[in-house]
Amino acid sequence: MGISYEFYEPVSPVEFVLLQSLSDPKERLLNQLLNALGSPAEVLTFANRMSREAFHRLETDAVRNAGSVATARPVDVDDMRLLEEAIKGSTQLASTSQAVQAMAMARYAAIDEELVDSDTGVTAKVEHPLGHQASFADTDLAAACQMAPRTASSKMSNSIDACTKTPGLLAAAVEGSIPYWKVSLVASELVSASPETSRRVEQHLLDTKGFDAWGYLTVKTAARALVTQWEEEAAKKARVKEAKDATGVWVRPSDIAGMAELCAVGPADQIARIYGAVDQLADHCSKNPPKADDPATDAKPTLGQLRLCALHDLVTQGVDVSYQVVIQVPVVREESEEQAATAAKRATDDPEHEPEASPNDGSPPPGQSASSPRGPDTAREPTDTPDSESCSTSGESGTSYSTGWARIAGIGFIRPEVLDALIEQFGCRLTRALVDADTGVTCETSTTAYEPTSKMREFVQQRDQTCRFPMCTRAAIRCDIDHVIEWPQGPAAGHNLAALCRHHHDAKTKKHWDYHMSDDGVCTWTSRTGRTYVTYPDSVHDAS
Repeated sequence: MGISYEFYEPVSPVEFVLLQSLSDPKERLLNQLLNALGSPAEVLTFANRMSREAFHRLETDAVRNAGSVATARPVDVDDMRLLEEAIKGSTQLASTSQAVQAMAMARYAAIDEELVDSDTGVTAKVEHPLGHQASFADTDLAAACQMAPRTASSKMSNSIDACTKTPGLLAAAVEGSIPYWKVSLVASELVSASPETSRRVEQHLLDTKGFDAWGYLTVKTAARALVTQWEEEAAKKARVKEAKDATGVWVRPSDIAGMAELCAVGPADQIARIYGAVDQLADHCSKNPPKADDPATDAKPTLGQLRLCALHDLVTQGVDVSYQVVIQVPVVREESEEQAATAAKRATDDPEHEPEASPNDGSPPPGQSASSPRGPDTAREPTDTPDSESCSTSGESGTSYSTGWARIAGIGFIRPEVLDALIEQFGCRLTRALVDADTGVTCETSTTAYEPTSKMREFVQQRDQTCRFPMCTRAAIRCDIDHVIEWPQGPAAGHNLAALCRHHHDAKTKKHWDYHMSDDGVCTWTSRTGRTYVTYPDSVHDAS
């Protein structure tokens, strides 16, 4: 696997010269290479290439199974030590890379627009001292690094704190004496601390023997205790901020088909009271089980099932739960011969058959059907709602649809009997959403009892599902509906409307980002540095 040198005894002058002759050429070559590489980006590109080369060499030397017979290869202590060094080196490399990322993020955040001429309004980009954070800098990094916006924002803030509040710990991480996660953890505890307290905490930790061997909880507890000791108000603010960020209730699809998860994080006393009430009701139900409708059913519910039923009763009792559920049904569109001929005729260059201009009242162009991804057709409102695994629909236009499985966005695929339960228990209003069977993108929405502007908004929300900015996952129902091309230059139509969360809407409005959208809902974003990113409409295939 290679040659390993370890020195247990002082080497003779002859041996020293011999070993020096082997190592010096490599050192000189490395120094020449580093001098030839100009920017930090070029150095990191080379480091990535070397890391890939290390992986391929390790993979090539790995023992493989030959058919059904397992093969083995004898190794010695040197082989094991080389692998240990590879693991140790890769761990240190990852830590150093995180430190490099932190410094790059902190410097990137410090670049902002500054007014050069107040008369003309001309601005120029300048780099401020570390600690400054420009507006929307986190949106740039979220797209470039494929991070969720909240993750990018948190990571950027932590990087700024690491570079400004704990520069000594950061330097130690670069040298490899401590892992970067300790720097990040201490910096997060110093968010609200003064510069003087930050310096005292950092120096105390660096001077403490054994700090390099501390685990996560020890580092976190020690840093928090020091801040509390030297600056109680800052520690209190940090705790309040941490609790506020963590509090909430979330729902997400379960790994088990047909199931979903509900998660709640909050003050311990509130959670304890909620859980106590649920547990007490579940215990009462366990001792006094209701009579089963079907005598043949004797399966006893588990305690977990009883607690869920108790929580359901507590939350929904006395509340008029009325909401709308969108059922996404994949369809295969089958156009009639007459429709195909009409479409071909419209595609000719004959001016007589050119489509008319779209009005600015939010309605689709004349002749555009509800099945177009450009937007819904308000002229026809079918009332059928699929409630089985296989059904078909047809409209006045002669277009027929062959349907398949249904999905509730954010919950997952559901069985027909679940739909019946939703209607029976909650009286919810079901909206049909036809989605293209090939792409999974919403191609039609239809429901009853709402104005055209509401239908247009509902179409955009159904098509996009989330904010259309790269990597943003905020639900479209909690987003603004943005005119891609500003109104009145751009129409209030489906092909010119997109869901954007308030933060990314502001970034677009203030010209920090620019984007355009194709007729089929594909958005192409351009950053202030000229990089482009593409986002696509929601597809039911993404959840399958």
